[in-house]
Amino acid sequence: MTRREKECIRWASIGKTSWEISQILSISQRTVDFHLTNCIRKTNSTNRQHAIVKCILSGELLSPQ
Repeated sequence: MTRREKECIRWASIGKTSWEISQILSISQRTVDFHLTNCIRKTNSTNRQHAIVKCILSGELLSPQ
């Protein structure tokens, strides 16, 4: 995964919406959705939550505190 994809999935893992992530990273909501879709595809997941769990289990993402 790219750096930006990891940033988006990390923010999503703590419950941020695509709009909130777009405001935090100063990118469009459409771009956030694009990065999250890439994360879902690259992890062979069915949705955002599934991708978050797979990233945590694989060690790509630390579990949210």
